[in-house]
Amino acid sequence: MGKRFAVVAVLVWWAGLLTFTKASECNRVGDCSCEFYDGRGINLRPIIDLGGQPLHANDSSGDAYYFSPCQDINYTADDNKPDITSNECLKGYTLCKYDAVHHQLVRLGELKETQFTSDEGLFLSYIKPNHSITHVKLVCTSDKKSYFFPDSTTNVTTHLLLFSPYACPIVIEDFSKPSTGTVLLIMLFVGFVSYFLIGATVNALYLGARGIEMVPHLDFWRGLPGLVRDGAQFLQNGCRVANRAPDPDSYDAI
Repeated sequence: MGKRFAVVAVLVWWAGLLTFTKASECNRVGDCSCEFYDGRGINLRPIIDLGGQPLHANDSSGDAYYFSPCQDINYTADDNKPDITSNECLKGYTLCKYDAVHHQLVRLGELKETQFTSDEGLFLSYIKPNHSITHVKLVCTSDKKSYFFPDSTTNVTTHLLLFSPYACPIVIEDFSKPSTGTVLLIMLFVGFVSYFLIGATVNALYLGARGIEMVPHLDFWRGLPGLVRDGAQFLQNGCRVANRAPDPDSYDAI
């Protein structure tokens, strides 16, 4: 009895853990938007107008970060510095770093690399294997403006903070609506069920049908496999009627 209780307890705990994990995940559904399992989500698109300046954050070390979460751009405020030795960000970036020590503009992330990750909060993560890992934590605020700050940096990993009202979950209606195909399938299913239920009721109450005879248009459904077979043969013959011997029971055979 004790072992069974322990097994049940472990299963319940595991199911609860999976449910919690799923609830905290935000699946990417756009360039800079994601959706939780309940239909709510994050849409960062309004943070920067199309063609606008990227978010800018200065670090106490002299480094600077430029962030354009919804589009790749190729310009920063440091492009024209005379001491720039290399500029990777000219190739297009979502997240760019000005390295004050080496006087370089380093591309930390591109739009295609954007990942929404959940670990004690929601992050935009950019991972370049054997190069850099950058996490931008999304912090929901009631302020109308968005603010971008550096948090911490190690040899490989950089943590940044984005405070924004657009980091607050909203209902992502456009992404949560069922597709046209889903709606059509539901309508088709409801139509078939209604057809059979109403037809069977009419046959039973008004015609006294019982058993399989209650199926509406029974002769049609019985002959449907043969009709499908004939249609397939017709297509196989290049839409030409095949010559075949008449049915022995037909008028033509007399």
